Amino acid sequence: MKAFDGEAFGKEVVSVVKDYLERTLSPLAARIEQLEARMVLLEAQAGTAKRRPVVRVAARSGPAT
Repeated sequence: MKAFDGEAFGKEVVSVVKDYLERTLSPLAARIEQLEARMVLLEAQAGTAKRRPVVRVAARSGPAT
């Protein structure tokens, strides 16, 4: 009977998880890149420049506690 090799088992588990993530996330990343390229093209056609987002913080109403 062969002894359990925890290190080899751990490497196999990591390999399986990495493979799963690669297969799952690669198509999503490619689609995001396509959409970002399309946004750049549309912004260029519309003549709009990308601006930094404006962050607004709501004023407090009532007394501070």
